[in-house]
Amino acid sequence: MKKHEIDFLQTTTIEHLQEKIPSCYGAVVTFGEKVLATMMSWKGQYEAATYEFIETPEETGLGDIECRLNLLEIADGTFKDGGHAMAWALKAAE
Repeated sequence: MKKHEIDFLQTTTIEHLQEKIPSCYGAVVTFGEKVLATMMSWKGQYEAATYEFIETPEETGLGDIECRLNLLEIADGTFKDGGHAMAWALKAAE
């Protein structure tokens, strides 16, 4: 497996991902019951990951952005831009 430059945490929240990923260098997007994350590494290459919700607002009384997420998959390769990274994440989340 490829060594990743970006540390996509095993358990996190949308709020934490949004704090970690600057909007000009990546994205955090909800897609149904999944959350897609892309980010540019210090090497200028994009990486992508998919997450699933492990809590709901109904269970916790929290907002979506505060509910915990579990890491599902990290792309094995890197991408030349954020659009290609997001395309991988969308396909992986289907």
